[in-house]
Amino acid sequence: MADLLRISYKGTMPSGEEWSINPVYAIGGDFGAPVSSTQANTIAVAIAAIAVPTGLLAVMSSSCAVTGARVEARSLAGDLESIGEAVKGTPTPGTSTATPQSFQTSMVISLRTATAGASGRRRLYWPATGAALTNATLRIPTASMATFLSASKTLLAGIQSAIDVTLDGVSLVVWSRTTTSTHNVTSLQIGDVLDVQRRRRDTAVETYSSTAYP
Repeated sequence: MADLLRISYKGTMPSGEEWSINPVYAIGGDFGAPVSSTQANTIAVAIAAIAVPTGLLAVMSSSCAVTGARVEARSLAGDLESIGEAVKGTPTPGTSTATPQSFQTSMVISLRTATAGASGRRRLYWPATGAALTNATLRIPTASMATFLSASKTLLAGIQSAIDVTLDGVSLVVWSRTTTSTHNVTSLQIGDVLDVQRRRRDTAVETYSSTAYP
């Protein structure tokens, strides 16, 4: 019986790299109810159809894109019940020019709950390959932070609404496999310093230059 949906909101980068953010939603009134593959696919299609907020696209270079969504129905213990996946008919690209950032450079959406400790918070890493910084401080401008935070809320609320059409009582949560529990998200937070999502490269192969020494 599924208690939650783990969403992978997915995209691509140059050289075959991929990225995703993975928010989790408790399914409220349907807690402990079966979620069929058909339902999971319906939800995935609805999420893939969401218009990506412009404030999120503005920090991505045009070589990066949002491509679709994957939905995993799981129990609190993490047992997988069903999977759904959908691809956008046309990928939605970022709207900025690439800045000197790496594949892993990100803006972080921090999910906060009323629960203290690591089990009560989570981070979502959004690609920031086109994020502009204030030259004097190398920090994200205040206006850009506000726009990004508002767009993040819009996307997460849009995903919740897309799920709620099929399943009842949906809420954005932080899920702890360790304690087999979920905690309702009470606020979103971002910082003004770019972060790095440390992960293994998918397929990007480096091109090297070398010189004889001495």
